[in-house]
Amino acid sequence: MRVLIAEDNLVSRLLLIANLKQWGYEVIVATNGEEALGLLEQPGAPLLAILDWTMPVMDG
Repeated sequence: MRVLIAEDNLVSRLLLIANLKQWGYEVIVATNGEEALGLLEQPGAPLLAILDWTMPVMDG
């Protein structure tokens, strides 16, 4: 399963990536809200998204 991580904090992002990959997930990364939204609007978008609440460019 593909998982989107939307996280601007490098340490948090790396921890999430490492754990999800270890558990067998395919990880896609966005570093701001606008990028995350764009990835979720694409065909074949991830079914699961782990989102930071406050991010650069666009949050919420």
